[in-house]
Amino acid sequence: MFNNQLNITTSCIVLATCLAMPAFAQDADHDTERTLETVMVTATKRPETLQNVPVAVSAKSGQDLENSGVSSIEGLATLVPSLTFTQSSNELNSSVRIRGVGTEVFSSGVEPSVSFVVDDVVLARQGQGFQDLVDIERVEVLRGPQSTLFGKNASAGVISVTTQAPSDTLSGKIDITAAEGEEYALRGTISGPLSDTVSGRLTGFSKSLKGHIKNVSDGRDLNGYDNWGIRGKLLVEPSSAMDLTFIADYRDTQQDCCAYQIRNTSTALNPVVGATLDALLDPVVASPENRQTNLNAPVYNNSEQWGVSGKAEYRFDNGYIFTSITAYREWDFENNLDVDALSFEDPMPGVVTFDLNSGQTSLTQTSQEFRLASPEWENFDYVIGAYLFELDLDRSFRRRIEAMTGLGAIAQSGQFNGSVGNKNYAVFGSGNWRLGQGTTIFGGLRLLNETLDYQVYRDPTNTLQSGDFPLGGSAGTFADIDGDTSDTALVGNIGVRHQWNDDLMTYLRYARGYKGRAFDVIFTAPQNTHVVDAEQSDSYEAGLKFQTANNRLQLNAAIFWTNYEDFQAQERDVAASTVVVANAGEVSTKGIELDATALLTNTTMLQGGVAYTDAKVDSFPFAQCYRGQTASEGCVNATQDLSGKDLPNSPDWRFTASLRQDIPLKALPFDGFIQLDGSWQSEVQFQIDQNPNTTQDGYGLLHLSAGIQDEDNAWTASVFVRNLLDETYASNIFADPLYPGVISHYLPRDSERYFGARLAVSF
Repeated sequence: MFNNQLNITTSCIVLATCLAMPAFAQDADHDTERTLETVMVTATKRPETLQNVPVAVSAKSGQDLENSGVSSIEGLATLVPSLTFTQSSNELNSSVRIRGVGTEVFSSGVEPSVSFVVDDVVLARQGQGFQDLVDIERVEVLRGPQSTLFGKNASAGVISVTTQAPSDTLSGKIDITAAEGEEYALRGTISGPLSDTVSGRLTGFSKSLKGHIKNVSDGRDLNGYDNWGIRGKLLVEPSSAMDLTFIADYRDTQQDCCAYQIRNTSTALNPVVGATLDALLDPVVASPENRQTNLNAPVYNNSEQWGVSGKAEYRFDNGYIFTSITAYREWDFENNLDVDALSFEDPMPGVVTFDLNSGQTSLTQTSQEFRLASPEWENFDYVIGAYLFELDLDRSFRRRIEAMTGLGAIAQSGQFNGSVGNKNYAVFGSGNWRLGQGTTIFGGLRLLNETLDYQVYRDPTNTLQSGDFPLGGSAGTFADIDGDTSDTALVGNIGVRHQWNDDLMTYLRYARGYKGRAFDVIFTAPQNTHVVDAEQSDSYEAGLKFQTANNRLQLNAAIFWTNYEDFQAQERDVAASTVVVANAGEVSTKGIELDATALLTNTTMLQGGVAYTDAKVDSFPFAQCYRGQTASEGCVNATQDLSGKDLPNSPDWRFTASLRQDIPLKALPFDGFIQLDGSWQSEVQFQIDQNPNTTQDGYGLLHLSAGIQDEDNAWTASVFVRNLLDETYASNIFADPLYPGVISHYLPRDSERYFGARLAVSF
């Protein structure tokens, strides 16, 4: 009954919009012709328009994010077709991928392939980047290697976030959102002058969610959160030639997350295990729609992050601009996961208890960047600079597993303390050489040297409880690993672009990316502990950027091919009940991307994108088999050849679209609007070991919002429906870490339909 009513309501809305459009077009004949706004980006460390920069980049303004209901980095995937997000047990392990390439490892000693940059500051780990998008000026998603100008860990791409600057007039905004499932969000900003030369901006937010996963054993609502944060910005202009920007921010995250759910027990290698699990799960039923679990241990994922930065920009009389960016950040993170997904403490035959899987991470980073930008002379311009980065990361972890054998209950436990230090020093330069007739040669180089220090202390005899056996490794073997490694690399890019006329630009570009060496800070035997080689990428790209003469249509396209050597991935170490990081040979990604924005009428805007991505493992001949893989399925001597197989969470096709219809209501002091946001993707394989049970069929999502707003945008009131068609999908599917052949998944918040409302007031 409800679905029928919803379909009828949706049809009426769409019909009303279509009927109203001719009238809007007629009204527009009497109004000023509207054009698309000019989008400025800093992909080349100079302000340039999106249509002129020779890089494949998707740029979304803060208004775009608000209109589409996107308030987090994870939500960007609904707007950028080349971007995907994979959920894991915590922020440290979750990952984003660009063009099918990312870093999904459990070790904290590994950098991300996709670099996060917030207000010009490179973040050391991707977990720091999963933050709330509040008071945002724009987000740029730079696709392909960007190591020349964006630090040292951008072998696959960059997500660059720029927050709003202080204003020279008093202004403010309050934004309140409430949705089903006891979801609440409050965001507020105030900005304005403090004196003739000083202005400031203060932004705060608080958001909470009860949790959309039900724990049936005690009624807990899991995978919810209670987050809050604050950011202050101060702009000091002591003269017309100098700007000083100071930023301080703090964020606190408390999450009873991230509990996964049992998806399938029918493929269990041991039928007894499957039957036992089904009985113990009751009343939870394993299925692709399962949003329940049955835990007895704590589940939490808490973090605290803060940082300060200072940016000085001096403009010389001769046109040179000198920029200095100094930053310091800290990130403290702790989590625990009840891995066995069952609500009992004592083991029984065929079933393992794994209630303690707890870790703490403490990270500090310091960075300094200097840049000197030349004037844009008639034929040439350049940017040169130096970059210094230091990281100290400490990681500790505890784990206890108990199983029933013929001799009774046997427990294994252990703990480790590890640390990683990284120092990176680099010089770089980038320039443009204009040959005339619209042709420009561009390129740059970055010379870097980095040192990786690592230490892991682990005594396998030091178990967590008396009588436990050591977890992994050899009993009585003292493990105190201490070492360092250094590397020097030269990366860069070169290309040519041609401006055919005011409306059309094409370019060809080659780029080399780099992601530094890594050390596997995790449970493993000393003899298996090693430094993982740096990941390097070579990318070739051809692009086109077009806009119509009346600037009501912008169309950008790119075709690309990128090869990665010594790709850093992880595989399972069964003996140690963990996963280890390794170089997975060669992988590549190639495809075609298309982004478009069109003003169909003065009141109708359509934005969208298409990405075809063929992301493959080119060479990985001795990869580990998935559990239960037979010789006929390719497992020989406990290894398989993954050459030619898909990279994880990389759909061949992804489509995104946003349609916004403004509705003038001339008899009223406000206007209306309707917005539809949609995405669709083809089938994906979530695991690199190619387990046939960890795939997901293609699916589509549709989100709807409608509301009214003041003619001067002083206030907006709206209602919204996320996942209008109630399409169930998973953000990760994986083989259960304990039970052979059992499949588990993460179902995100918007994997089912929910409703909400939003009110925003500005002054």
